Amino acid sequence: MDASMQILYGLLANAPQMTAAIIGVVLAAVFWRRMPGPALLLLLGSIIEMLVLLASGWYHFVYLPAAVQAREQTTIELARHAAVVGVATSVLQGIAFGMLVWAVVAGRGRQLPAVAGR
Repeated sequence: MDASMQILYGLLANAPQMTAAIIGVVLAAVFWRRMPGPALLLLLGSIIEMLVLLASGWYHFVYLPAAVQAREQTTIELARHAAVVGVATSVLQGIAFGMLVWAVVAGRGRQLPAVAGR
């Protein structure tokens, strides 16, 4: 299987999370003027999530299959690399999720300005 198909499969596997992250970026832009602090946290969390998904997809669907096929590393070395990538991915996704929760908490209890004409 060529690299472009592997990248496509990686993107398809992460499509629901990527869609949610893109919606997060759009919502951050919509609420930027009314709630800049929470919107910034939402934007940063969403961008971190998108970058982690892209990097993880590349690793699992492009790099790892090529490394296995090249047989330049032992199975133990590949397993160690995969474990490190898995832990790093989990930590970064935890940070992104924490930023999203922080954005919700930071935005609660604030009175939104009245919309003209209402």
